[in-house]
Amino acid sequence: MKKAAAVLFGAMAFVAMLAGTAFAGYTDSPEPTTVVEGSGGGAGAGGTAFTGGDASTAALVAVALVAVGLVALFVARRRTAIAS
Repeated sequence: MKKAAAVLFGAMAFVAMLAGTAFAGYTDSPEPTTVVEGSGGGAGAGGTAFTGGDASTAALVAVALVAVGLVALFVARRRTAIAS
């Protein structure tokens, strides 16, 4: 049980560390200090384009899948121990 708890804690810490920037919710962006040539796409706004990507949903799905996998591992080991 200690090993399962250690693996669960490690997996959650790893996912939280990687997804920290996705959950930051940073909405204000500073004015660009450099000009990117040839970036005047449609409206001619200039600067680097923001694609609108949001990784928070993917991070939540990853956490859920890790949790389901750990529960499945725990149940499988428990069944093996009972069957022996």
